[in-house]
Amino acid sequence: MLGLNIHAVVRLRTTHAQLAPALELATKTKDIISTLRVTGEDCLIFDIHCPDAARLEAIVDTLARYGPVTTALVLRSYAPKPMSPASTTS
Repeated sequence: MLGLNIHAVVRLRTTHAQLAPALELATKTKDIISTLRVTGEDCLIFDIHCPDAARLEAIVDTLARYGPVTTALVLRSYAPKPMSPASTTS
């Protein structure tokens, strides 16, 4: 994204009690552009675009209030694959 030099994917492992506050934080944080609730050890995955490493650090530190976080920097994005309708068999 233009002017946002850092693109990261952050995974959060949290408890059910902390889920709502973590989701509320995500909606209020402009740098978090999407949130996925997932199964497995992690509960939430955030797509983050921010201007610099200091801002990313602040976001990660804030998310860490709700549980352990894992951060991955995105090296390159590829065009999304178009979805095709589900095939049906008769």
